[in-house]
Amino acid sequence: MPKFLSDEWFAKVDEMTRAAAGLEIPKAMKDVVVNLNVEDGGAEIAMCINGGIIQKGHADKADVDMSMPADYALSILVKGDWSAGMKGWVARKIKVSGNMRKLIPLQVYRETAAQAALRRQIESITG
Repeated sequence: MPKFLSDEWFAKVDEMTRAAAGLEIPKAMKDVVVNLNVEDGGAEIAMCINGGIIQKGHADKADVDMSMPADYALSILVKGDWSAGMKGWVARKIKVSGNMRKLIPLQVYRETAAQAALRRQIESITG
């Protein structure tokens, strides 16, 4: 199993995402680009959520910049626990800057069946 946030993990996630059909990503999610700096064992991993898709590295023109510890990123992005985001924000473990208005519609976000299936597939390969 590839370690979360490793080059191998990003490559596998990219492969699975390309193979997934009919993700039906909601417009609010397609319309936002979030650059993330994820703190993992003293290192910072650059990644982004670009139009609802996890990618390695930062996007050129992100709407929002976030930083968080790896355990929060794992809970939110891989385990689908969106409440971890609010907990991290309240605990000041998640820092956000940029166009916050783009994030507000995501508060009511619900995965489609295809998105949930892809997330569970990613979770099953994440070490």
